[in-house]
Amino acid sequence: MSNQRVLPVDQRFFNDGAWYVLSSTSLGNSGLEPGQIVDQLQGGVEAIQQLIAEGICLPLFFPGDCALDQVVVVLGDLTPEQEREWLGRIQSYLHIPCGELMLLGGGGCEEDWEVAIHHATPPNPHLFNFQKFTIPPGDYLVEVYAFLGSMNFNFQLEEIPRKQWQQWFHLQDKTKAEQPDWFKFLLANDYIDSEKFGLQEYIIRLSPLQEIPPLPVLDEEIAWCGYYQFRQPEHCPRGISRTQLLVQSSEADL
Repeated sequence: MSNQRVLPVDQRFFNDGAWYVLSSTSLGNSGLEPGQIVDQLQGGVEAIQQLIAEGICLPLFFPGDCALDQVVVVLGDLTPEQEREWLGRIQSYLHIPCGELMLLGGGGCEEDWEVAIHHATPPNPHLFNFQKFTIPPGDYLVEVYAFLGSMNFNFQLEEIPRKQWQQWFHLQDKTKAEQPDWFKFLLANDYIDSEKFGLQEYIIRLSPLQEIPPLPVLDEEIAWCGYYQFRQPEHCPRGISRTQLLVQSSEADL
């Protein structure tokens, strides 16, 4: 059995934008004020790299809106299935001495930081743009994994010539009838619909820090983290069932 806690984001969480920040309620004991965080996040590459290098926060940028609105946080090990299935990854480091991981939608507004820092849950039910997860205090390796059906992987497919898709997915020896339904949909639509096939797009994994990883690559224009380390799977992926993952979370609460 995997040593894993599954912590889904609240179904009310909503971020109508492409920007998210992973941080902590204590801002890594940095002593920074919300206004200072915003200034650095809107600064140049060096300012943002300093925030990342000190484990204060991890700013994430996606090629579209709402990418992490159904994300699941995993504390501990990936399951063998999750380890086999991930297609892209961002790695960084977070210092969380307060024991509260914070996911904030946006990150460019000082008021949003003020509210998130001083409240356990969003006080405005119509603006549910942050969530906190209680975890043991400490230093963490934080990894954002992209799976089959994720927005980032759908964009990555554009880099793989269409005529190579069957080989890339290890389906060259399969008949059309043997191909998975998501692949048939891909051939017809040029993307994989995670909602149609019940797929979990992203998992954020936290594990005790053993060694600080290299700084993640920043987007050249945005200067936030948007580049994933993609890999070709060893076998045809099946995707991660969102329903099964949420059932695992419910069972852990019993």
